[in-house]
This record gives sequence, C-alpha cells and structure tokens, in this order.
Amino acid sequence: MRRSFNLVLLGVKPTAVADHHSMNRRRLIAASIAVAVAWRPALAAPRPNARVGYLELVKASDGERLYREFVEGLRSHGYVEGRNLRVLRRSAVAQPERLRALAAELAAAKVDVILATTAEAALSAKVGAPGTAAVFVISSDPVLEGLVVSLSQPQGYLTGLVTRSEDLTAKRLQLLKEAFPRLRTVGIVGSNLSVSRVAFNDAAARLQVSILQFPIHQFDDYRDAAAAIARSTADAVLVVEDADSVTNMTAFTGLMMATRRPVMFNADVFVEGDGFGLMAYGVSLRQQYRRAADIAVRLLEGAKPYDIPVEQPTRYELVINLRAAEVYSIALSPDFLIRADRVIR
Repeated sequence: MRRSFNLVLLGVKPTAVADHHSMNRRRLIAASIAVAVAWRPALAAPRPNARVGYLELVKASDGERLYREFVEGLRSHGYVEGRNLRVLRRSAVAQPERLRALAAELAAAKVDVILATTAEAALSAKVGAPGTAAVFVISSDPVLEGLVVSLSQPQGYLTGLVTRSEDLTAKRLQLLKEAFPRLRTVGIVGSNLSVSRVAFNDAAARLQVSILQFPIHQFDDYRDAAAAIARSTADAVLVVEDADSVTNMTAFTGLMMATRRPVMFNADVFVEGDGFGLMAYGVSLRQQYRRAADIAVRLLEGAKPYDIPVEQPTRYELVINLRAAEVYSIALSPDFLIRADRVIR
C-alpha cells in the first residue's frame, strides 16, 4: 500500500540574537527533512509480469471506453501493457451464458486478479474462477447477488464497487422538471429488470408528471422504443437502463436523442464522446473504473479481497452536453446550467 506522511514541525524558543535564531531555524529544517526522508517508506515497485483478467458482458466495442479507463488506472500505478502487465480481456458479446466459461478460461491462464463489469460477470468469476481474486463494478446489491457476505466484510475472493447506493430516479425526474418546467409527461426507457428496480410513482405524483413506460429487451427493441416515444405524448425521456447492459451504446444513445425530446441518462458515459446524449445524473463510471484499478493494484501487491470493504458512491454528478443541446435544438436556461458539475461544450 502506498502511504504518505505529513511531518509536523515543532516550534522552538527563539534566541535573543537574530543570527542564532536563523541558524537554529536552518538546522531545525535540515533535521526535519532528514527525519522525513528517514521515515518515508519506499514506494512499492510494480510487480513484474502481472496478469489481469477483464470479464465483460457486452461486446468489446461497447465496453471500450470503460476498459480504457481501467487500463489507464493501472498505468497510473506503473503497470504498463507490454512492459510488466498483460491484460486478458474476455467479452461475452451480450450472451450471459458464456461468462462462466470465460471466467474459467481466465483462471486457467493464471491471472492474478479479474475485473468483472457486471453482477453476472462477478458471479461467473466467483463460480468459474473460485480461487482467483476479483474486483467487481456493479449497480446492484452485491449481498443480494450472493457475491459477498457483507459490504464491510466481503469474505471470500471478491470485493469491489457499487455504482449506486440509492435509487436516483426521483432526483432525475426533479432535474428534468427543473430544466423544463412545462414538462407534463416523461417516458421511462429500460428493461423490465431495470424499470422494476426504480421507484417513480411518488416522485411523479409530487412533480405532477405522468409516466409512460417503454420496455427494451434487446438491441432491436431500442429502435421500436425510439419510434414509439416519437409518436407518444412524452415531453422528455428518462433512461434507467445501466450502461454496462446496453448493447451498442452509441447507437442506443443516438436513437434516444433522435426522438427530439430532452433525454436524461443515468451515467456520464452516455453524454461523453461518441455517446452525445444531452445530460446525465449519477456516479462517474469513468472514475469508478479508475478506482477499480486502484483496488486491483492493491490485490496485485499483496492485499486480500476479504480485507477490502465494498465501496459505495459518495458523490453524484450532473453532466450536460451543450453540443447535443445545440444539435437537437434543446434550450437549457443559464440558471440550470450553473447547477451542472460538468458542462461539455
């Protein structure tokens, strides 16, 4: 573990002679620096020939952005592909039944740690690679999923991060209403599982908005949902589908925006880069994958997964893409823009 120490300098009684005071002060500073150097532990050097497995549900092209964040996170700790690191990436191409065999393949390749990008991938790592340490990044409850015994004491070989610790649907609806005060009807888009995990009835009643549901199950449904929204009375759209479950995220985001309605997404990756969505409120998935790399490095350097508590979000961000607003002719007030944590121009 890398640690840093803060040195507290203790004051000394000044002498009556200024020169003596300056000399004593210089000696004290020099002695303090010597103490700091003596007590500063050497930073742990990256281990040679580290092998990290990366297990994802979606196609590699769909998960590329988050994969790169994870690899860059490893690099920041001195683990560089081709030098002292090999990353074995395995993608189930949106076929969950393939995950367990891929996890077993990673175990057979003797990886030191596995990064699992969904609950299905994490459970597959637990079963298919039972003796291999794994770090998960998931949106669901890892205790209910059977991944860990508790958040504070995971036990076993798994630990990681949860990308949401509460249902933010009410907050997202509120932000939509604040951005577009005349809003009356919101279309909610997501799989039956995603929609079932969110609570919107109380918030909708309080905000005096009606809800229309547009379920999606596979990529072909995205186009149908977008067409149905365009024909509907929905004034805005709220996407509750998790980014790690969306096949062809760029196309999906484009279809949602093509409805010509304001769209609120639940993660920053929908509104950055090629995603080009309007706005999102939630945790930064990019930062979460960097943090997952931090945990993976701790495991590479000797920590045990059962000693690392599962982390929950402590900060949520409102991200707005002004380029998308301009392209789709969506007007956002300056007062609302001020509220954004990040504005993409």
